[in-house]
Amino acid sequence: MRLQFTLNGQEITAEVSPLDRLLDVLREYLGYTGTKEGCGEGECGACSVLLDGRLVNSCLVPAIQIRGADVLTIEGLSGEDDGLQEAFVEEGAVQCGFCIPGMVLAARALLSENPHPTRHDIKHALAGNLCRCTGYERIFRAVERAASQGYGDRISTQNSRQDKGRKSLFELQGSEPSWVFVPQSLDEALEILSEYHDVTLLSGCTDFYPDLKKGKPEPARVMDIWGLSDICGIKMKDGYIEIGSGTTFSDIASCETIKKYLPALADLSTMIGARAIQNRATIGGNIVNASAAADSPPLLFVYGATAVLRSKNGMREVPIAELFGGYRKTVLKPGEMLASIKIPLPSPGAHQFFYKRGSRLALTISRLSVAGLIELEGDVVSSVRIATGSMSPVPFFLTKTEGYLKGKRLTGEVIETAAAIASEEVSPRTSKDYRKRVTGRLVSRFLKEARS
Repeated sequence: MRLQFTLNGQEITAEVSPLDRLLDVLREYLGYTGTKEGCGEGECGACSVLLDGRLVNSCLVPAIQIRGADVLTIEGLSGEDDGLQEAFVEEGAVQCGFCIPGMVLAARALLSENPHPTRHDIKHALAGNLCRCTGYERIFRAVERAASQGYGDRISTQNSRQDKGRKSLFELQGSEPSWVFVPQSLDEALEILSEYHDVTLLSGCTDFYPDLKKGKPEPARVMDIWGLSDICGIKMKDGYIEIGSGTTFSDIASCETIKKYLPALADLSTMIGARAIQNRATIGGNIVNASAAADSPPLLFVYGATAVLRSKNGMREVPIAELFGGYRKTVLKPGEMLASIKIPLPSPGAHQFFYKRGSRLALTISRLSVAGLIELEGDVVSSVRIATGSMSPVPFFLTKTEGYLKGKRLTGEVIETAAAIASEEVSPRTSKDYRKRVTGRLVSRFLKEARS
């Protein structure tokens, strides 16, 4: 495949495989070795670059998705008066240097969006970039120094990606996949799905490359739906919000409509990996991968959300709570794809929450998650839904806990009893005592917050 894109301000043309990672294109094809490979799974940040102004892990971006894009690597900063790199030097924030190219690009992405960040903002923005030797305090101080010297005010965020000539179909040669499809519309994508039931959809690819690394066979056919406008975006409708399946979690987190009506979903979206992952991971992928540890399904359960499934033959709607058929299984039929998610607007005054627990705060797979939506009349529970994730093959409602709470006043005794019921209602396969205990505590926390 002939790949054309802009790298550090220069037009680049290279012959690559569509599934080559952006990281490989930079290092192996073009010799830009400032970008490092650490984990190869999007967990360390060493390979961070800016793609159309957004921070991404280059180990998770296929070459087919950078056609016509603008890529900025650490080499692109070397020819300018770069106060950010100077700040890293002045604060002694560099030792072995392996993580620093990605760290600098992550800091630049932050300062281009938020020229005067707080310490909390900096920690959150760099949470996906790991350093093994310097320690983070000097790195945080370096970003603060650059900000205080006006670095963020001097740079501008690059334009968001424009669709630059999506080709509908082209053939590949040799040992590469037989066909790669690049539909220009949802209808075209559905036409392809109706003919090729074995085609693998590519969007954010945050699971695709880690799965390949773990030994999953490379697919024979792929279809790139990243940025397909028909399945991207957030729309306010009559009584519900519709989110396109290709919408990223960073776009969900920053959407004012989501913040106003679905604040728990906005919070959840900031907990999916770290910023580079949130810029790539889509809500549709998080759902249809049907991972037991997926974060969004439990919350979508309690919202009463509906999956809009499209095929060449039409459309059907399935409650998210009925979408999963087991671990890594959904009820999608051959030729169908998830087009959007409809979420009914919660009643004014309803309390909603999402909590997750893992081995660390950022870039962690949930060991357990709990989501809830409760409505009160005074201090009496009129409606409540609570669901859990990461403790069974599919999320499930805590129906016994819900049944106990409905119609009761949220007294301290009722909250304590509900928490005890919740802890016994879950049946985790591993770490049973821990997960049961924490589930009860999170339910108690939610009910106390709702009461207050």
